[in-house]
Amino acid sequence: MKQFFTAHRRALGCLALTLCLLAAAVLIWWVQVLPAHTKGVTAKLNDRYEVYTAPIEGSVSQTFTTSGSLYNLGFVFDIEGEQPQGDLQLTLTDAAGQVLATSTGNMAAILPGQYAVLGLSAPVHSDVPAEYTVTLTPSYTGAGRLTLGHSADPVEGFTSLTADGVSLDGALAVLATVDLIGSFVSVYYWAVVLLLGVIACGAVWLSGKLPLHRLYFVLVLALGLVFCLVLPPYSAPDEQFHINQSFSVATTFTSRLPLNSVPLCDTYRRPSDVNPLLQDQNTTVFTWREMAETLTDRSPDAPGDLQYFAEMQVDNSNLLYTISGGAVALGFLLRMGFTSTLLLGRLANLLAFALLTAWAVKKAPFGKAVFAAAGLLPMSLHLAASFSRDCLTLGFAFAFTALVLDAAYGPHETLGRRELIPIAVLGVLLVPAKIAYFPLAALFLLIPAARLGKHSRKVKAGFLALCLLAFAFSGARYTIQGLFDRADSAEEIAAQVETLSPEEAERWGLTDEAEDPDAVCWSVGYILAHPGQAVQLVVRSAIELGDHYIKTLVGGSLSYYSLDLAWGWVLLLYGLLAWAALPRAGEMNWPGVFSRGWAGLLALGCCALAVAGCILWTPTYYTTIYGLQGRYFLPALPLALLALRPVGVTRTGEDTALCAALALANMGVLINAFLAVLAR
Repeated sequence: MKQFFTAHRRALGCLALTLCLLAAAVLIWWVQVLPAHTKGVTAKLNDRYEVYTAPIEGSVSQTFTTSGSLYNLGFVFDIEGEQPQGDLQLTLTDAAGQVLATSTGNMAAILPGQYAVLGLSAPVHSDVPAEYTVTLTPSYTGAGRLTLGHSADPVEGFTSLTADGVSLDGALAVLATVDLIGSFVSVYYWAVVLLLGVIACGAVWLSGKLPLHRLYFVLVLALGLVFCLVLPPYSAPDEQFHINQSFSVATTFTSRLPLNSVPLCDTYRRPSDVNPLLQDQNTTVFTWREMAETLTDRSPDAPGDLQYFAEMQVDNSNLLYTISGGAVALGFLLRMGFTSTLLLGRLANLLAFALLTAWAVKKAPFGKAVFAAAGLLPMSLHLAASFSRDCLTLGFAFAFTALVLDAAYGPHETLGRRELIPIAVLGVLLVPAKIAYFPLAALFLLIPAARLGKHSRKVKAGFLALCLLAFAFSGARYTIQGLFDRADSAEEIAAQVETLSPEEAERWGLTDEAEDPDAVCWSVGYILAHPGQAVQLVVRSAIELGDHYIKTLVGGSLSYYSLDLAWGWVLLLYGLLAWAALPRAGEMNWPGVFSRGWAGLLALGCCALAVAGCILWTPTYYTTIYGLQGRYFLPALPLALLALRPVGVTRTGEDTALCAALALANMGVLINAFLAVLAR
């Protein structure tokens, strides 16, 4: 028996894990998912109830016209005397008087001044406007009586209102449940859970069998796909604007428009690329259903068809949107529907992220687990499986860092074009992405002169000059346009306007700034003039929003930071990061103190620039740094962790086992996110 367990311990371990996960999934479904079958969409057919009827002795009838489905009906009641006891009967009939549905409620549960909802015995459906009459008949067993809230004046769509045979002006306040999610949430839940179970068991099974970078690549793609299911399009931070830019880029690919011809304040996409239920940053169970039902839809638009939308984009440069834009353009050519085109663009970004970061894991001379752990954080995967430009920014930063470390400390005596050209290309792509990560380019200085040959100084200077040119000739240069502009308070600007002619003040835009103090931001000039306020801003932000920064670095807050996960998952993720930062026994570490210190300084510089960038576009009326998020530190995270690696402390176990642990952690985070959406 012992030999059997020894020979099949991996298979038995996967079986035990499967049973545990299945048992947990069944319990979660029973306690949390099954009760959500009754979740619905409500619509207030009439929300006016300025007056109430006299105490009802017989019945109240209201005739109204509506289209769509009716599952429940709610009314506003008040109480005359003590709490009424007994049953309340509801009858819904059509224009011909045929009974469509009935309901019975207990009057003891009615709260005065609030909607009380009665479920219909059968749903009523109609694709066209139909006339209905609802009748409420109380059967009292005590002295208490009910009154019904209604408007004082007639309401469109509502006609006859009678109470105890007396005709009344106005219309009853009516709340209708027009859609129910039903068993769809269970089907969707089990699809997500089973996919996650396969991923988790596969990670455990393949741990130790695949090289780390290959296992990492598979896990990123698989987990990223689940992120697309749980947090659909428009859910990632600012994703709606990134989608706008990707679709505008795709439109230029499939039409005769020049590549950079779409202004930032506009968006071009196909006329049919509109779905209000999907184009909502707040994911709900109905977003899931809409995505599932429209996934196979086809577009009626030809590839060259386009329409103008007054919606903002993100960046002056389209560099980081060429991959997602190219995938969207392919969707245009294949006449894929809006939903499937959105998914295609997301998956294209995910694939690019997986390739770049897996390359980083493979090439890193030490700290491979650090790169893998940083790439498998929920926040990294959430951004990777989105249209966000941070997806490629992360991929470029990880790959560039790993390749430079490999060039500096890997098994190379000399470096040739095969090693230097990829570094140069990645540097040129990374530097224009975001100015905050410009310091990473200085990692190139760590490469020993002996490996670069007799012209090492020229090579290093040439590389940095190339990065500067890439930044100068990209759209990203506009991000520093206002850094050194003087920014005064609204009062100071108003005083300046007094000394200028109206034409000159208007030309410099000072008139609007003088009237709108919200327009004044923390430019370099403003900070130098108000240093005390700047320090207070930073300290106050750290105190009041420190937990937000901690969570948004690893993924404790997802979607538009509206899905706050339990702190237990955040602590677990930080624990796995700390475990990954420890070197394995026998693994190479930094060869010197200087290189470690230089790397740490560059990582700190990236983080400082990210904070400074947010300060410089924070309006002065904000008491904390507007827009700063922990995810801005992700590109520098591997370098920071490597710089902080302890000396003389090692860990045991394979790096692939760490990836398996992160896969399990992501499974928990995704289920937690699923339940958070379910609770909305």
